[in-house]
This record gives sequence, structure tokens and C-alpha cells, in this order.
Amino acid sequence: MKAAFWRFAHKHYHSKSLSSLTDIAALTWTLFFVLVYSTALLAGWSPNVSEAMVGVSLIGVPLTFGIAHRRIRLEASKGPTALYRKRMETNR
Repeated sequence: MKAAFWRFAHKHYHSKSLSSLTDIAALTWTLFFVLVYSTALLAGWSPNVSEAMVGVSLIGVPLTFGIAHRRIRLEASKGPTALYRKRMETNR
């Protein structure tokens, strides 16, 4: 799984400059929906299965994207060949 992640990162982000704005946007989205759902739960709302699945997807998908993008950005900041080196390191 690690090898596939770093292969994807190298393929798509090797020649792009990555902005931290994407990380902040995804994590802000996640924080907003965590606050909304936790406030609703504290107010006595009990979700059914479909509402719970929507909540998990509204929180989980952007959180996963934000964390993955942050990992790629931090690795890419180590140098111009950092993503390639990480890709080769995980293929072993």
C-alpha cells in the first residue's frame, strides 16, 4: 500500500509545486463537520444508518485527503528528487 501511495505521489506531484492551502481547506472542512455532528449529537440527535454514513464520509474523506496531501507536500519539500527517492525506497 505504501509503494502504491508513493508511486501515485511521484507520478502526479513530481513536477508540481504543492500548496499548503489544500491541506488547510481539507482539514477546515473536516473540523467544521466534526463540530456540526458533535453539536447535534450533544443536542440529542440520534442518526440512522444512512445519516451516519453521510457523516462519516463528510468527515473521513476530506480528512484522509488532507493528511495524504500533507504527507506528500512535506516529503516533496525535502528536495527535487525526494518523491522519486521515497518511491524507490518503498519498492524494495
